[in-house]
Amino acid sequence: MSPLTSRISALTRRRILPTLAATFAALLFAAAPAPTQADDAVSQHHGEVSPDIVGGGTVTDDKPWIAALHNGSNFTCTASQISAEWVITAAHCVEGGGNYSVRIGSLNRSSGGTVVDVAEIHSHPDYAWPDNDISLLKLSQPHQNTYPTMATQADLSLGQASTIYGWGSENADWSGPLPEQLKYSNGSTTDTYCGVVNVVCMIGDGGVAGGDSGGPGFVASAVTGEYVLVGVCAVGHSPADTNWGGYTSIPANAGWINQVTGL
Repeated sequence: MSPLTSRISALTRRRILPTLAATFAALLFAAAPAPTQADDAVSQHHGEVSPDIVGGGTVTDDKPWIAALHNGSNFTCTASQISAEWVITAAHCVEGGGNYSVRIGSLNRSSGGTVVDVAEIHSHPDYAWPDNDISLLKLSQPHQNTYPTMATQADLSLGQASTIYGWGSENADWSGPLPEQLKYSNGSTTDTYCGVVNVVCMIGDGGVAGGDSGGPGFVASAVTGEYVLVGVCAVGHSPADTNWGGYTSIPANAGWINQVTGL
């Protein structure tokens, strides 16, 4: 059994969490700022609270495609806009249902940018966490923007430079409160800790934690050297002491993405 598989097996036995103070499990759901909000988020995802980037740095340059996913008034996960009508995130971020919206283009998760309601949720038909943890959200109205280029299999290689983004916890134990300003971590792709099919693993100067779920992972293309969107944050380690994160592969799911969105 690989190190990651062992870790997931241990963590998923601790799924029912009554409060933020409880032990956090392997999904990267947002640790909401107030106990009632945390309880709401936890109940929607089998008690699993997901990861904020622990370490890394604070983003200061414009990221027009970044999106903060909210369920009602509660921040839930990080996401990315990939076209005028579509946003991509992790399936575990939306499996509980609700009234979702996204705040697009702001480095602050609670203010600025453009807020658009989510009209449709399309999670991978074979989603069973941690496998196929990916979801496409159709916006209620188009939002014209600048979008990241999605990676293909040709863009991937082991040890290539990577950058991840998220509003996850800054504490190794995944505790709140979450940061308001978007964070990032630079690193590289790795096969360490990996044991999940179709997941791109990255290790760097910051680790994922609750709130980073669904957030974007970028790699420097093995073909062009340009940074391309390779995946959405699905798996992390609590405590966040390995600076590691697992991202559901966009190239591995390109056919399904095209079928749903036409992209």
